[in-house]
Amino acid sequence: MQGTDLAAGLEQEQRVRVRIRTRQVWGFTAEIIGHEGIGASIDHLDIAGWTPTNSSTDYPVGTELDAVILSIRKARPYVHLGIPAQDDQGKA
Repeated sequence: MQGTDLAAGLEQEQRVRVRIRTRQVWGFTAEIIGHEGIGASIDHLDIAGWTPTNSSTDYPVGTELDAVILSIRKARPYVHLGIPAQDDQGKA
């Protein structure tokens, strides 16, 4: 399947449901539910003006939560996600 096909239906600023796959020093790897073939991450870096306040211990592996798409790389699909500050669901 082509990269653009995998990313079909996803748009910047769209709210999506994700599952935390791994915790990393820089943030998390995640899978977008319904788009599991696309790589995704929630970084603890300032991306597109977002300044995340969560630490990598806030969400255990397997946690499902809402996130917002900050950017999409379509050539080899990869999505950078952010967690809205008001959303504390899933915190340990």
